[in-house]
This record gives sequence, structure tokens and C-alpha cells, in this order.
Amino acid sequence: MSGPVLPFPGRALKIVDPARPTDPGELTASLGTGPATKTPKSRRRKQPLSKPTPARPPRELTAEEAELQHRMFEAYFNGRRPARNHAKASIDTDLKAVNHLLAFIGQPLWLLTENDFEVWSAHMGITRRLAPSTQRRMQGAVCTFMRYLVHHQGFQNAAMQMGGRLQEIGHSENRIVHSTDKNHTRMRKYLTSEEFQILLRIQDAAIEIAAQEAPRRARAFMRDKAMFLTYYTYGLRLAEGHGLDIGSFRPNTDIPELGRFGFAHVYGKGSNGSGPRFRSVPSILPDIRPVLEWYLEIVRPLYRPNDEENAMWLSEHGGRLARSSIDHRFKLLVEIAGYDRADISIHGLRHMSVSHEAEADVSLHFTQQRHGHAHASTTQQYTHLPDQYIRETARRLVSAVINRKEGAK
Repeated sequence: MSGPVLPFPGRALKIVDPARPTDPGELTASLGTGPATKTPKSRRRKQPLSKPTPARPPRELTAEEAELQHRMFEAYFNGRRPARNHAKASIDTDLKAVNHLLAFIGQPLWLLTENDFEVWSAHMGITRRLAPSTQRRMQGAVCTFMRYLVHHQGFQNAAMQMGGRLQEIGHSENRIVHSTDKNHTRMRKYLTSEEFQILLRIQDAAIEIAAQEAPRRARAFMRDKAMFLTYYTYGLRLAEGHGLDIGSFRPNTDIPELGRFGFAHVYGKGSNGSGPRFRSVPSILPDIRPVLEWYLEIVRPLYRPNDEENAMWLSEHGGRLARSSIDHRFKLLVEIAGYDRADISIHGLRHMSVSHEAEADVSLHFTQQRHGHAHASTTQQYTHLPDQYIRETARRLVSAVINRKEGAK
């Protein structure tokens, strides 16, 4: 509930320029205690920022310099990046950013300085007026390229023979900081396994109510039940669940009880510019089989898809459900359950999947592999443990130590 609205004062305070003598009349006017002295319009006009220009005049590279710089480009953009399976579009975008810097500064790579980087960055913001996200991406491309060259001893030696030195010209102090790095972000609310079960029961109640009072809406709630349980069971990202087809599931011969739903084959998030990566996610929740069989046999046909539509989750028009609609439908359920819809998104189900496995003492390495995390530290960031679990774990560990000491006596 918002508090009372406080009115702003009718007269705004003026900022007195300390570089010029203070007029007592102007000072009293700014405080609202005396007559206002009108400042000439020419004095109040903002001075435009001067356009950034390189400190050194641009120059043409010699044939030897051009050949060395070409080898540096070839090694990174046609060697290192493709070797790491980076997408061609990502490589081309970064190449344009580096070329833009060199065209603006007009110096070879081994003569670039921090000042050159800062002037170029200012040029992007002041002269070209690029969006901060675009500037940040271009800065990152240059910094990553220079970091590669600095640690390439062969190129470093060649640069020193040219009379220069490769150096990392961008750092945290002269680059645009991502908004999530400097702004306080709202914590995503975490639901314990018990709270999540309550959420599912509320969803069942919504289906029963809709079936009686709004039958046309009942199929959407039924679809949502299967969809959200699938996201949770397999720990899927939004894009992974959105891209599921009816043929994306495979049986696990080691667990025949799961039927054809032992594995979900999805295209997950890439890293460092690579394209989507295929991964096979095992199910560890037996309840998923009857729910998905019910959905495919009873609920999905209600949307009357054509024979060529293979999407798992369908919209009211019989086509693939949009990503935004998936998140919107989950937020609707969250709101029905009495939570703030701003606290939990569909990605929260992935956090819950990781956290509930930790509560069940599932191996961290297994959880990391199942959720497609490249590093265990990422999996740990997804883990939210309730206070009760932490207290019980501490009590169990202390009791084990005491029992061992008493047994030794």
C-alpha cells in the first residue's frame, strides 16, 4: 500500500555556480526568501559536449604492420572463435566492433592505449548515440579480442619487434557496467517442495472451477498443469520448454516405469557465443508419465491441431504457444495462489527443481549435469534451501559427531 503523496515545493532550488561571484539577490531567490533575479537566457543555455576525437592523428599501416594485424585477426576470428563453436553471427558482430575501433583510432593493435579505448567509447555514446547495451557489447568484443592477443606470446613478441606492446585497454573502470551489476535486483521468491505441492493443488482446484463455470477456459488450465509440471520435472529453461515437440521424449531403458518420458531432448542455452546446444534431460519424477499421457490423449486434441503441427504446447488457435504466453500463464497461477506475480517467473520452476533436489540430498554433480550447467558454481546459485532444512542438517551432523565420540569411549 502506497503512502501519502507529498507535494513538491512550488519553486525549485537553483544551483549556484561556485566559479562566479554569488549575487545575494539570486541566493535569496533560490531559497525562496526574496525577489527572484532573472538569469539571462544565454547564461542558462546548456553547453553541448564536444565530439570526442583521437589524441593522435590516424595513419596508414605499413605493409609489414598490415600483414601482422591480418594474422592476428585470422587467428582469433577464423581460428579460436570457430574452434569454440561460436555462432557465425556472433563472430561477425564482434569483428565489426573491433574494425570500428581501429577505423576510428587509426593505429595498429599494439599501439592502442586505455585513452584510445575511452575516446572511442565516448564517441559511441556522444556522437553516434548508441544504446548502452550496444556500447557494452562492442566494448566486450574489443576487450575479449585484446585479452586473447595479450596472452598469445607469439603475437606479443611480434608486436614488441614493431616497437609497441599488446595490452588490455578495457577494464571495469572504463567500461559500461551491466545494470544488474550495479542495481539492486528484486529477489525471486522461492517455493519449498511443500509450497509447490500446494501450488499444484490450487491449480487442480482452478481446473474444477473452470470446468463448471467456464468450460472453454478449462482446457487452458489443464494444458498449463501438464506444461508447468514438465518444466519443473525436467528443470527446463523457458526456451527449452517452448521448443518441445510431441516427439521430444524418449524412454529410459533403466527406468521402464517412466514409459516414453524417461528423457526430454531439448536445445539448451549456449555459452560464449555458441549456438543452442542439444542435451538429453532424464526424468526423476514418476508422476510425469500419467500427467503427460493424459495431456497427449485427452487435453491436446481439444485444441484441434492440424496433422502437421508437432508443438507440444498449443495456443487457442492450434499453433505453438508463444513464450510470452507461457510466462504469463504461470504468473496467472501464481497470482491465483496468492503470491505477488512479480516475485516468481516461469524460470523459478528451474530454481525449484535444483533446490528440491538439494533438499533430497541428490548429488550436486548429477544436478549440474541434468540442468545443463557448465559450472557447479552456477548450480549452487540456483540452490535455495529453507531454514528448516539447514537446521535439521546441522543437528544431524552434530549428532553424528557426538555419537562417534561416545562410541569411541
